[in-house]
Amino acid sequence: MEEKFQNIEKHFRKPTSLHRRIPSKSENDLLLHKINNTHKSAKLRSVVSKENLDSLHDPIRFSWKQFWVTLFYEILPPVILSPVAVLLIEGSKRKAWNVIQNRVLLVFSQRHNSKGTHIFSWLIFYPSNWLIHISLGLIWFQPEILRNIDAFQVILAFLFLFIRNLIISIKYGYFRPEDYAMLGEDPPKWVEDNTNRRLVGLGWSNPSQYPGLIEDELICAMDETDVSLQGMSFRLEENIAQELRNHSTDELFSAKTEINETNEVTAGFVVHQILSKIYNLSFPKTFPLFTLSIVIFIIGIPLYSRFYFGIPMFGVNVHEMIIFITLIIGFFWGIPVFIFGFVCIYDFSRRYISLKELGELIKFPGIPMNDFLYFNNDQDIPKKDKTFPKKDIFIDMNVPENVFSWMNSRKVMRNFGYGFYQRIQGYTSTLLCYAIFCVIILNIIGWMQMRHHLSTLIMLMFAILSLSIICIITIIKASQLQHTSSEHRNMILNDMFLKERNLMEKISDNHQKMRMIKAKALLKEVDESIHFEELIHNPTKILGYTASTNVISSALGIILTGLVLAMEGFAGSGISYDSNGWFNF
Repeated sequence: MEEKFQNIEKHFRKPTSLHRRIPSKSENDLLLHKINNTHKSAKLRSVVSKENLDSLHDPIRFSWKQFWVTLFYEILPPVILSPVAVLLIEGSKRKAWNVIQNRVLLVFSQRHNSKGTHIFSWLIFYPSNWLIHISLGLIWFQPEILRNIDAFQVILAFLFLFIRNLIISIKYGYFRPEDYAMLGEDPPKWVEDNTNRRLVGLGWSNPSQYPGLIEDELICAMDETDVSLQGMSFRLEENIAQELRNHSTDELFSAKTEINETNEVTAGFVVHQILSKIYNLSFPKTFPLFTLSIVIFIIGIPLYSRFYFGIPMFGVNVHEMIIFITLIIGFFWGIPVFIFGFVCIYDFSRRYISLKELGELIKFPGIPMNDFLYFNNDQDIPKKDKTFPKKDIFIDMNVPENVFSWMNSRKVMRNFGYGFYQRIQGYTSTLLCYAIFCVIILNIIGWMQMRHHLSTLIMLMFAILSLSIICIITIIKASQLQHTSSEHRNMILNDMFLKERNLMEKISDNHQKMRMIKAKALLKEVDESIHFEELIHNPTKILGYTASTNVISSALGIILTGLVLAMEGFAGSGISYDSNGWFNF
């Protein structure tokens, strides 16, 4: 008994920010006696006591109510109008105060937000937001005093802010009900760290900076899928299993439990190692650099054009000066817009690599142990042991228990970070719509012969090009993720075919023969489940369509068709520019 638990003390527990339930090892151990290596481990809710049933996380459903409420809050100028809207909608003054602080609509309380958030909000966010709205009002009501300002450039700056607001609304649309409730509670029930953990651009792009985030999302994924991965195990070679069982990790996802055998490791451990290895990689530093370069180029276009054509850099009156400065500030709202595009690329890529690695585990010879295991900052990779990297982890699908565990591991991995996954799909569609909207503006200018500056056309074309490239790369990554379903089905079908041929041969060991028959029967169900769930019922989608090369063709077709129509509009209308680059000045 002492030998069996000699390494338990090496395990650790990362902090959690879950509100619905706080999982623990003792709770898991009590549950394992009921479900270990049985079908009940994939039927969790039927085993959990009724008083604990409500504590399990339900599958995330998009809330249109929260989406529209958030969009209403974000569209209204902050500090005055949006807080008033919160007071009217939320009802309770105490709840409204907490919602205002937690949504950063009028920050005053350091209990809710850090000093950095206060400084950023009052010096940058609030002033730029108000200035953009004021500029829209001026170009609408007093265009005669803004002769050196192109109204379409102000609209483009506002659209960057609007897309940012739309993305935030999608985020809250995928919040859990318990998170909505906590937003209205006094600190410390909800603090700034809770918000940052749920931000795609902060927590989800760099989970290593937010300890416990990966574990929380994995727990939620198991609850949503109605599965306990710690209640099922993979049977491996004994020496490989012993190495894995001795590996230090989060105690909720240890390789060994009180019940499983010495040649078994829990499915939770396998999935946790894959996700930890991949999701703890740092967000590529080139992505922020690309984003900053794109935004600086967009800002540089009107600046250079004014210098080139000899237009007064900041206009000829106070109104023009204010609006031009607002444009420069407003275009910086393109930074969160473009960075979301790169985060979408990164997340689809991580999901694809995770599922691919899970598939590699069932392909002989498997994955080298050194490539599979995740070592945190406090652990050293055992370089001295020359035999360590040569040990491969291979999951034999001739074992029925392995088939059962692999399929459920796959289901949980598909649901991992499901709220983020759905948001990423929504963000990609939103960015693609922004590019299409820029094409529409080009057509409006060309066909309706509206007053504009030549630099505006260059800005529109560059924005369309940049967003189109980002969206196309994102769709390619999404289609790779979707294609893993077909790849895994192909692997399973080949395995079933070989098992069928093997069963035709004489097998002297009846026990081995029965195991193979059971494994083949389970594999058939796995194939049908993947086909229905991932190819028909819930595939990866962009703009409501299954992610594939067809979506790329459709998106490119819409954009290119719009550009061709715009060119015809400009050519047919005979638009020409004066010496200062203006049309219809």
